[in-house]
Amino acid sequence: MRKILIILLSFFVLSIQTSALTMHVEGNHVNDVVKVTLDKPSFVIFKIDNGTPIYAEGSEVAFIPHVTGKLCIEAIHGDEKVSKTVSIVKVVKTEKTEEITKIGENRNFLPQGEFTKKIDGKNYRIEWRTALGALEKASKIKDFSYVLEKKSWGLYVKCIKDKCEKSEGFTSGWMYWVNYPRDPLPGVSADLYEIKGGDKIVWYFSRSMDETPETSPYKIEIYVSKTYDVSVKIVWGKKETKAKFIKGETQRGSLSAKEETEIIQTITSKFNIVNLTLKPSQEIKLKSIAAKDHFSRSVYKAFELNTNKPAIGFVEFRVSKEWLKTKGNPEDVILMDLNNGDLKTKLIEEDSEYYYYRSNITSPGMFAITVKWRGFPLNVTDAPIIKALKWLRSIQNKDGGFSNPGEESSVSKTSWAIMALVAAKQDLNEWKKEGKTPLDYLKENINESIDKMGTADYARTILALKAANKNPRNFNGIDFVAKLKSKIKDNGQIGDFIYTTIWGVLALNVCGENTTKSVEWLIKQQNEDGGFAWAVGEKSDYDDTAAAIQALISSGVDKNSEVIKKALEYLKTGQNDDGGFRYFGNSASNAASDAWIIQALVAAGENPMKWRKNNISVVDHLLSLQTDEGYFKYTNIQTSNPGYMTVCAIMALLGKPHPIKAENESIELIELEGEKVNSIETKPINQSAVNQSIEQAEKQVKSTIEEKKEQKTPGFGIIAAMLAIAIVLLRKKT
Repeated sequence: MRKILIILLSFFVLSIQTSALTMHVEGNHVNDVVKVTLDKPSFVIFKIDNGTPIYAEGSEVAFIPHVTGKLCIEAIHGDEKVSKTVSIVKVVKTEKTEEITKIGENRNFLPQGEFTKKIDGKNYRIEWRTALGALEKASKIKDFSYVLEKKSWGLYVKCIKDKCEKSEGFTSGWMYWVNYPRDPLPGVSADLYEIKGGDKIVWYFSRSMDETPETSPYKIEIYVSKTYDVSVKIVWGKKETKAKFIKGETQRGSLSAKEETEIIQTITSKFNIVNLTLKPSQEIKLKSIAAKDHFSRSVYKAFELNTNKPAIGFVEFRVSKEWLKTKGNPEDVILMDLNNGDLKTKLIEEDSEYYYYRSNITSPGMFAITVKWRGFPLNVTDAPIIKALKWLRSIQNKDGGFSNPGEESSVSKTSWAIMALVAAKQDLNEWKKEGKTPLDYLKENINESIDKMGTADYARTILALKAANKNPRNFNGIDFVAKLKSKIKDNGQIGDFIYTTIWGVLALNVCGENTTKSVEWLIKQQNEDGGFAWAVGEKSDYDDTAAAIQALISSGVDKNSEVIKKALEYLKTGQNDDGGFRYFGNSASNAASDAWIIQALVAAGENPMKWRKNNISVVDHLLSLQTDEGYFKYTNIQTSNPGYMTVCAIMALLGKPHPIKAENESIELIELEGEKVNSIETKPINQSAVNQSIEQAEKQVKSTIEEKKEQKTPGFGIIAAMLAIAIVLLRKKT
């Protein structure tokens, strides 16, 4: 049996290192070669307009079409499949030139296939039938130019005609919207957004975060018919005035000193305590205390109990039915010893206004009457978390670092991954790829990256190192805390923006630094609507507001303070009808915003399961974005930056707001491969992706592999299931 286990382990390691089958096609002319290049020797099938199939084998194969039509090319390598469809067109030669006339296509037709754009000396292949492809076609029709820039998240349109980013304020620039105002603002780069016949794409110059195609004076409207014919209208407005960019700080008031109220008296109903019996009998002193944040539960009342000498006994207390009906069920009420954890609590009676409970108690101590949240947070042993961790494990690079699939590791993405792994109680030393851990990657690459790092980079690195229980004051000889503190301005602002101050406050707080001045500056930046923007003078957005809430609460700002209450009220306006949250304006619900809002709610003592639209909670929506492979899509129709979406989702679903704290206990990797996992009570939109057990999920992998899926590593679930079974048998035998 041990030999079988070793073989399965070897097979497992080899299987997770394989890459998905990829295909590149060149040529689409009648009587000319169509060349197909694959990264693995494959069985290839050519078929025009569903006619007679032609077969070939190898990693480079060729086919010569003799008629026009749609050529379907499918390649198979073991359990992997990939396919593409290209339009075969005629070539018409004249005496002066050779021009390509596409059957059913012309200058104003949006074809299938790809075109190439050169950016900084590098060629990028772009699908025609995308929002960026539509802009390319419009530029040909109306004869205008545009400038592209490569970003980590995709291709970015920097200029169109003579209008470029930042020309009307620091945050001004080009955006696109498909089917405005019917559909939400897309949340991915234009080269990733697939368009369909009947779509209307508007490229518009945005001067502020609340700009829309309707209000922008500069826009290019592109209409794509059902047959993919394209018409273009350009509005280069002169009627609109320029947006005003507000510089400097907006005074919104300052953080007032926290008022401490001490009440020492005999037991009264003010504490909702109806009976307290202690032995030995003695004078009892009660002090009301602020209900501190207790993640994953709501706090009803909190109090401190003092006696002349240690005592034991019981307490009977009551909870308002009116308050409880929005927080949970009567059986979820628990008295918590703030230093020693939950106390056994029993429901003893009720009347028209209150439920009455009894718990054993010891004095002295601090206590809180709490209500556990149902369905949230998830446990590390729940199926969605296990699936997400498995996927993260599969994309870890050979250098130990992390990135999106197919990309090189980066310090930023590895730092995010470290925080998620710590939140999931993972031992970072066990997360190895070819002997390298995520911390090994940071050690080997941080020094060469330091010159390129800014304020937010320093802060993120500090948060990752503290989560990993490492010293950010001396990591590879670098004092990141000193570097971050060097970015603090005289007024308390950290770096040049609001968001850099937010991250700076979070990072300095976790290092024990005094952030009072920076917190005061941050509170002054709260807009009239209660939200926070990413830069001074900008419109509020939901992601930065959620981050600000976490930063302020981590600084000791009372969750019941006006600044937090106003910020939460603003967040409520960002929930879409599908239960998810948007980044700003009318954009689509997305995983990153869902995660940020969930973390902010937890930090503020709010139950995310109670934040609902159409009876769908933000937690439900986030879970609905998880794929069968385990990663999280950006929106329900778009996959973008899946690595970042997945690590954000892990932290949020586990109920871990920033800053992520180092865990004292860890769960071994092998336990993630077990046959049994905990169920979760929430009923998300995507039932098959969340509520099934891992055992059931693994049984479906084999049939899933047979489906046509590109960019997928096959066999991972099957090998994992076989490995788990072998381990169980081995344990039984020994």
